[in-house]
Amino acid sequence: MVCELKILLASSSQRRIDLIGELGLDFEVVNPNTIEDEESRDPVVRVEGNAQMKASSLEERPGHLIIGADTVVFHNGEILGKPDGAEKAVMMLRKLSGKPHKVYTGVSVLNSDSCEVLTRHDETTVWFKELDDETIEKYVGTGEPLDKAGAYGIQGMGGALVERIEGSYSNVVGLPLELVREMLDKICEQNPENR
Repeated sequence: MVCELKILLASSSQRRIDLIGELGLDFEVVNPNTIEDEESRDPVVRVEGNAQMKASSLEERPGHLIIGADTVVFHNGEILGKPDGAEKAVMMLRKLSGKPHKVYTGVSVLNSDSCEVLTRHDETTVWFKELDDETIEKYVGTGEPLDKAGAYGIQGMGGALVERIEGSYSNVVGLPLELVREMLDKICEQNPENR
């Protein structure tokens, strides 16, 4: 991708900052000024809507491609966000134990000069091992699950709870790099004056 516009990541997530760094692009990070939708029960509607809100909250910054993202865990018709304490984290992990669930990440890329926006999502299926209460409580006791959707971090100690995945690993961490690269290329191609 060759693009004159600077990249701005609308995120306060260290995981997303680390991931986008793997693309080898120069970028800046700004915390988005939004209140996330936590009401939508459709995971795709929620993550795409939140991603677009995050990107749009910084649209006043000219000369940028602004990336917003949002991730949820979806299991048995229920969206599992970040647990509001250890007890909720234990409950979430018991639900996921021995079963598959889906991780959705919405990504929105906004060209702040043309106001063009692309919004997409990625989906990964994750299978958990059978977890006994001791394993769950020990993991929750580390504190790692408390700020993560679905109460686990696949890139950390939570990776030991996962049996296998089908789809993008970086999507489960919080930013599907393959999709981000494709979207950045597409938005640059559609705006040749920015190349």
